[in-house]
Amino acid sequence: MRIRLIVLTAAITLLVLAALAVMVQRQTLKLAGQERELVKEIYAQSKEVELRHYVSLAQAALGRLAVEDGDVAAQQRQALSMLSQMQFGKDGYFFVYDRHGNMLLEPSQMGLQGVDFCEPDNPSGFLQASMIMTSARQGGGLVRYDWMKPSSQSNTQKMSFVTPLAHWGWVIGAGLYMDDIEAALNIIDNHARQNIEETRRNFYGIAAAAVLAIGLAGLAFNLRGQRVASGKLQRLAQRVVRSQEDERVRVARELHDGVVQVMVSSKFLLETAQASLPCALPDTGRRGASLLLDQGLQRLNDALAEIRRVSHGLRPALLDDLGLAAALALLVEQVRAHCTYRVDFVQQGQVRDLPTAHATALFRVAQEAFNNIQAHAHPTAVQVELCFGARTVCLRITDDGLGFDLQRVQADARGGIGLRNMRERMESLQGRFEMQSGRDGTRLVVTLPLQVAAGAA
Repeated sequence: MRIRLIVLTAAITLLVLAALAVMVQRQTLKLAGQERELVKEIYAQSKEVELRHYVSLAQAALGRLAVEDGDVAAQQRQALSMLSQMQFGKDGYFFVYDRHGNMLLEPSQMGLQGVDFCEPDNPSGFLQASMIMTSARQGGGLVRYDWMKPSSQSNTQKMSFVTPLAHWGWVIGAGLYMDDIEAALNIIDNHARQNIEETRRNFYGIAAAAVLAIGLAGLAFNLRGQRVASGKLQRLAQRVVRSQEDERVRVARELHDGVVQVMVSSKFLLETAQASLPCALPDTGRRGASLLLDQGLQRLNDALAEIRRVSHGLRPALLDDLGLAAALALLVEQVRAHCTYRVDFVQQGQVRDLPTAHATALFRVAQEAFNNIQAHAHPTAVQVELCFGARTVCLRITDDGLGFDLQRVQADARGGIGLRNMRERMESLQGRFEMQSGRDGTRLVVTLPLQVAAGAA
């Protein structure tokens, strides 16, 4: 449920951020388009004002020549010479037509490379010249058309302003190329694209940060929940172990105080009956009855020994009376009596009192280890070491048996129950469980911290 909640939260966050990114992108494109149109309109207006200003200057200069006394033809030649020298910008120049549409100013007179006028007799310039003359007959104005730009030798949109010169019957005009407007608009478009890309990257970063924050929060939440659950499981495991040990103690006490006492009493009665056999009985009858009583006593003794063994296995009295070291020594003696391999017990360090839970856990680990050795290892020697250190108590059990594949056993969900029990016992007491196994045998090391033990006591 937690993982689903985290995934759902992350998905909703990503969807919201994606929707915001799309909305911001559309709004940015819309604003960029509006800015583009506004800049285009303002730039075109500034071009128009600039053209009107240039043509007004030329018209004023020609007007001053026209009012002077003198030869009109000479004045016109002077006017054309002056216009050929009046250039503006990199590609700006004036053009002049007469009332019949004939070109009066030749490109060769201007000293500019690549200049080409809209000549009415030239098919490539007929339409443009016609538009210029039509606008002049209507009193003048703006004319837009495509024409060859001298500096780039490419067709570019051009805006020209023309006006009639009445006293000579001329049409004068000047034009500006509009590609610089497109360059400015391209800059705006590039800026818009860069802003969109930057906004997209920011949103990606915010989305990644949001998902990472959600993931880290979920991870912290899960880790905290896992720690709480692990603590609860450890406490539950400790209670289960204590319950098991309490039940073992109760069963062992019942066997010792109840069943064993009854069987001992029965043994005394049988022994008394055996001693009290009437001497008057024939020898054959007396010997038969004595034999039956001997068999009964032997079986009763075997039952007593088995019950004592089971009772000691459930809860050795020495573990409570004399401590872990004595209980392990007794366990080694019992194993030694029923096995064919050598078993040694070594105690190191100063013996300390351990809490019941810790002493019981180490004793149960030793019991389980001997069960595994007897069933699987087939060793020639086993060594048990109980070491008391300054801060830890350590139990080492080493054998030279066959060994086993530790990883395979730990990965097997159906097997290795004894190993898991030993590990869980140590972990529930904040101890350490280590095991190594190979062709040379198996080494088991379990360690409990004494400071934890003291706190538990």
